[in-house]
Amino acid sequence: MNKILMWILISLAILVSFFVAFVVYESFQASHMVIKKPAIYLYPLEDSLIKVQLNINGKIINDIPAYENGWTVFVTKEGLIDNRYDYLFYEAELNQIKLPNDGWVVKSEELNNWLDTNLLKLGLNDKEKNQFKEYWLNELPKSNYYEIKLFEDKFLKENMDLIVSPQPDTTIRLNFYFKPLKEKSNIQEPKIVTPKRNGFTVVEWGGVLDN
Repeated sequence: MNKILMWILISLAILVSFFVAFVVYESFQASHMVIKKPAIYLYPLEDSLIKVQLNINGKIINDIPAYENGWTVFVTKEGLIDNRYDYLFYEAELNQIKLPNDGWVVKSEELNNWLDTNLLKLGLNDKEKNQFKEYWLNELPKSNYYEIKLFEDKFLKENMDLIVSPQPDTTIRLNFYFKPLKEKSNIQEPKIVTPKRNGFTVVEWGGVLDN
């Protein structure tokens, strides 16, 4: 009898250990996610030398051109960077992720039209919208639905702050969270307020894929 009890206790201890390890792993995965392809567009009022720095709560794992201690680039008023790039590119592993409660659940067949409509409402122009779609429609795995959320400005400021000099007049930062879903879920949709572009404008888009 004592042997049976001992084996039951050992089995329970093993199950508890596996459960704790799973919870810790899931927590680590949820808090250490890669922000994929934030693309930073710069639109000065006149051809200018611009310095861009990132304050990442985590680490930069990819960059074009090389980030080093920041980017110092020459940008035309049309937005061409160093006579070569449409945007500055980086990817970063963040130490934490905090999601808003609201968002959208979009059917796979409707995603393309949803992006066409809502990216413009959220402040992108046609070029930025098309480059966003070119990347993300290829990056997202096939799924019945997608949960889409938009990281709040407070989270961006605290975890992936963007510091630009000279200071822009308008900053638009759209960093999304994408999660494939098998079934539709109901969440409250946020109200979209379309920003106005005035003066020197900086635009950023990117996202996290929760697979």
